[in-house]
Amino acid sequence: MTESASRSRWLAPLPWVLIAMSVTLELTTPSAYSYLSLLSAATPIAALYYRTPWVIAVAVTGAAAMASLQIDQGRAYSAHFGVDFSANAVIAGAAVFFTVSSTRSSQQLERVQALAEAAQRALLRPLPRRVGSVAMAGFYRAADAEALVGGDLYGVRQSTWGTRMILGDVRGKGNGAVATVATALATFREAAAVQETLGDVAERIETALMLDSADAHDEELFVTAVLLEFPSDEPVVRLLNRGHPPVLLLDAEGVRPLDAPFALPLGLGPMLGTARQDEVTHRLTDGDLLVAYSDGITEARDTQDNFYPLTTRLGSHFAGRNGSRRSPARVAEFIEQDVGTWAETLKDDAVVLVLERTDRRTAS
Repeated sequence: MTESASRSRWLAPLPWVLIAMSVTLELTTPSAYSYLSLLSAATPIAALYYRTPWVIAVAVTGAAAMASLQIDQGRAYSAHFGVDFSANAVIAGAAVFFTVSSTRSSQQLERVQALAEAAQRALLRPLPRRVGSVAMAGFYRAADAEALVGGDLYGVRQSTWGTRMILGDVRGKGNGAVATVATALATFREAAAVQETLGDVAERIETALMLDSADAHDEELFVTAVLLEFPSDEPVVRLLNRGHPPVLLLDAEGVRPLDAPFALPLGLGPMLGTARQDEVTHRLTDGDLLVAYSDGITEARDTQDNFYPLTTRLGSHFAGRNGSRRSPARVAEFIEQDVGTWAETLKDDAVVLVLERTDRRTAS
């Protein structure tokens, strides 16, 4: 239980305690002393913890208690009672109005959040356990704890040429970054299904980003990304890296980055006149795992300001005798827990995909 929840549990009965104390003190102390102010305090306090019906119940109970006490003490028709009762009614009415307004605002916010979450989940769809001949696992964390989607992205698509994937990191943060994520993912899902090569897919995404950039009044929109393709008929992976951290190969020998020629991020290539970059092919053996990630992982820092050493940590945990324990789910779970232990909070969005090509195939 959180500290705020524990505090609310203990303070929630306070309005009723104040009413009971006021009645008790009024009945047991000399008439020269008045404790009716406790009744007036009960309803505003109730407004902090209760829903509208219970706030109204506290207000009505307080008013009834005040009237009963004044009648019992023979002061029901005094001017002093009229002032006290009117003041209590004004305070109670303001508290009820506050509760009603607060409840409506909360409900409206909940509806907006529900719509935003639905849109975000549609944007970054849940990662399947298998597509085609590729088993996979991973996780996504937005730097903003209130958001489901930040500036990182991933996507998976089955095509005639095999299982294709993208993992990337958008320039910038906030709503602008999410809009760029939407553009990149929507274009990838369409292009990956119809374009013959990863280079063609990258060009389609690049064109879409340039069009969005023109609509954004010349704001530069670009995405560092890695695109992968697993053909269904041969044990290889085709790789195209556009300015993104290298994909890691985790095999019996340890952990090492897969070589890929340098290329500028998506959205910057045509602007700078860079020649088209084609994919490279790497052969895979049984048990090989690929780890694709964003720099939110490797730039996570501990209390001594040290970066998270992803390659070293993977090697020490899964190399050698621990090699038999390798699987996409186990590796992804290890990274998520380990980076969370290394850094108290992630200051950037983070995404990880762990991939394994197998001979078994499942329709996507």
